[in-house]
Order: sequence, then structure tokens, then C-alpha cells
Amino acid sequence: MDSIIVKKLKPSLKTSVILKSDVKSEYDIQAQKGKYFCIMSLFAQVVKKSKTVVLDRETYGCPGACAGLGFGTAYDKALGGYETFASFFSKGIESALNKKEYEDISRKMPAGVCEKLLKGERFHSSKEKALKWIKQDIPIFNFPEKYRIIKPLEKLNEGEIPESVIFTVNALELTALMTLVGSITEGVNQTITPQGAACQMIGNFVFEQSKKENPKAVLGLIDLAARHTILNQLPNDIFTYSVSWDMFLEMENEAKVGIFESPLWTNFTR
Repeated sequence: MDSIIVKKLKPSLKTSVILKSDVKSEYDIQAQKGKYFCIMSLFAQVVKKSKTVVLDRETYGCPGACAGLGFGTAYDKALGGYETFASFFSKGIESALNKKEYEDISRKMPAGVCEKLLKGERFHSSKEKALKWIKQDIPIFNFPEKYRIIKPLEKLNEGEIPESVIFTVNALELTALMTLVGSITEGVNQTITPQGAACQMIGNFVFEQSKKENPKAVLGLIDLAARHTILNQLPNDIFTYSVSWDMFLEMENEAKVGIFESPLWTNFTR
């Protein structure tokens, strides 16, 4: 698909999409079954090298991506379930109810993951807050389709309708996109910045917005864990900015005559 926004924005990294599908169409990358990893490392291959990634319920990498991609939730069963994750997202072993059990689980993981489990990611100030986030705050979708495909927008085929359109942009490009979104939506605060995993900021938080009467865009890569994962793959000064398909189409229409035609933007692109 040719995009007016992409032509005018000229980002250095590919704009991408997430699709649901029951068909395992042509792809470049699929992870090994049961392998624990962050899917943002694969996302980097999409936006940097135009790769197509396919994921399913056995190759999504980690429990965060299970929720992020709309495969339901794995927080209730992986790595000891809610108790482990609530401790992990707060103060690690300090927060654990059964410290020996928590340490045993941690020691079975690869060295880097073990260290994070023991210290805690500290995304939440308390275990109780982390547990509420897991159980109530993050939107959970369990779509029936077998596969999730992440690929460049330019590879979108006729008839395919993505769940999420993802711009990967620097600060200046982000400014233009936020202005464009603001120009087509009512009120203020048209962008949300959810506390969560980077894969969720391009996935389930966008899926949730698509159901709303007045959807918002989702600013992402505000996740230090994912930033560490892509440290040597993508620049440090980029963000994801994700919208539903319907919002993207509205943005495309306005992009013909909107902010990209203003001296406010053309002064930067001469």
C-alpha cells in the first residue's frame, strides 16, 4: 500500500502493521516454539529491513506479547502465575510472598532474565499495584485467528485490514503525526501513553482504542525493557506511534491538505 503520510513524512524506518490471519502467508521470520524472547527484536527487523514476521500461540516470545498480540493472557499461568509477575513488575524477590519459590523460578531462566526477576523491573511501586495492572488495567483480547503478522505497510495487500498501523519515528516526525491526529479529533489529549510493554503499545492498547467512540493514538517504546532489547538494532531517539486502521484512514485523507502542507512542516523539509 502506498501511503500519503509516509510519502510526506519520509521517515527513515518503515511504517508497519499488525494483522490477524488464519493463513500462514509468505513470511521471513518466525521464532522457535516455546522460545522466551522480546518480540520487539523481531519488530526491529520489520521496520529496519522490511521483513515480515509471523507469530502464533506457541511462538509469541513472552507473556507480555501474549496479551499484546491478542492471544489472551499468560500472566495467570507462566512462571508461577500472577504471584510471580506481580513481584517481577514491582520489587522482585523483595516483593515475593514465597522468596525461595520465587528464587527457584528465577534461577531456571537465562542469566539476563534471572537478574531482572530477582531485582524486579520496578515498573510499579508496589506488588498490589502491579497485580491490579495485570488483572484489571491492561486490555485483554483473545482473537480466534491463529496467526499475527507484522509487516511493512507497503506490503499490505488489497483487502487486508490491519488491527494496528505503527509509525516508528523520531521526535520531529512524531510531532508532525501528533499534530495530524490532533487536527482530525475532538478535544485535547488525543494520545495515550500507557504503562506497559512496548509490544502492548503497538497491540492490545491500540485494539482497545479501535473499539471506542473517540479513539486515541498510542505512543510507544516508553518501555525500558524493550529499549534495552533493541539497543543495537534501532536508534535510541525513536518512538512508536500507533493507531487503529479507521483512524489511519482519516489521517491519510487529512494528510493530503493538512499539516504537511503548512510552512510549519515544509520549513523543516526544504
